[in-house]
Amino acid sequence: MAASSGGRYARGVERRHALVAAAADLVIEQGLAALSHRAVAVRAGLPLASTTYYFSSVDDLRNEALDHIAQAWVTRARAVVDALPPHVDHDQAARAVTSIIGADAPSPQVLVMYERYLEAGRHSRLRTLVAAWNAQLTELVQQVLLRAAIPVEDDSAGLVLALADGVAVTALAEGTSPDAAVGAALTRLLPLLAAGPARADPPSGVASPARARQDRSHVRRHA
Repeated sequence: MAASSGGRYARGVERRHALVAAAADLVIEQGLAALSHRAVAVRAGLPLASTTYYFSSVDDLRNEALDHIAQAWVTRARAVVDALPPHVDHDQAARAVTSIIGADAPSPQVLVMYERYLEAGRHSRLRTLVAAWNAQLTELVQQVLLRAAIPVEDDSAGLVLALADGVAVTALAEGTSPDAAVGAALTRLLPLLAAGPARADPPSGVASPARARQDRSHVRRHA
């Protein structure tokens, strides 16, 4: 009896996992709008009753599918950081961050990850998942910055991640390559972060604080 019960439980776990994986594949290929109990059942090769048994609503399916995708994405991102040498230059760091956010992945996969942000705005259940996802990616970006000798105070990693995400979304919306756009933006940002606010060059036509102090001193001496 116990062996029979254990076998049913194992088959149930396998069946549920197959449904989640099928839902994740559908989301990646066709977007969140493609999710339905019937579509997932067909994709998994299981009866419709199996889908409704394990997931009472499409929202439950969506949440599980997005979590499944995110976990695979984080595993991929960690592998990127683990493969880095102890010290990297700014170009290597830019490429690593681009890979961490997945901007170098096929566009449908990148679209899904950013759809999660919009869905989290509509469904509170997803906000915890998105916050956890962002925390893990921020940690990985921080490791990259440290290897590039870039200070990580003042949430530099969060700034880098926000910039990369924004550039990637804009590129996707305009039909251009997120990979190239994010890489170019990071190549400009990382040297500024490495220089620090006190040493970074001011915008053209604007005197640095040190230069302004020198000018004021010069005026006082000759007044």
